[in-house]
Amino acid sequence: MEIYEVMLDNKQYALLKSMLIGDRKGDLIRKIPISGNDLFCDMIHEIYSPVIDGWSTLENVLKESANALYLLRFMTKQIFPEDENYFVRQIGKKWANIRLEKDCAFRIYKVKEEGIK
Repeated sequence: MEIYEVMLDNKQYALLKSMLIGDRKGDLIRKIPISGNDLFCDMIHEIYSPVIDGWSTLENVLKESANALYLLRFMTKQIFPEDENYFVRQIGKKWANIRLEKDCAFRIYKVKEEGIK
C-alpha cells in the first residue's frame, strides 16, 4: 500500500476535518493514515449531501462548494496528477461505489504557520 503524505494549510485542514466521518477525524488528528477509498467517499458525500437531503441541486452544489471542490481536486492530484477532476466527475453518480484501482492511504499534516510577533 502506498501512503501519500500531504501538507494542508489551516483552512484546508479544518475543511477536511469537517468533511470526514466518525473515527477518521481522530485518525486525521493523530496523523494515522486514512484509506484513500474512505477519504474520497467522505469528501464526495459531504459535497453531495445537500442534494441527497433535497436541499439543493447538483448544479448549485458545484457552484457553491468552491473550497471543498478545490480541496477534492488537490487531494485527487496526489494520485492522479494528470486528472485532478477524476473524483469531481463522480459527484452525483453512485459515490458509495467509488473504489481506487490501487490501494493507498493518506497521512495528512497541518502546516505550522509562523505567528505574528
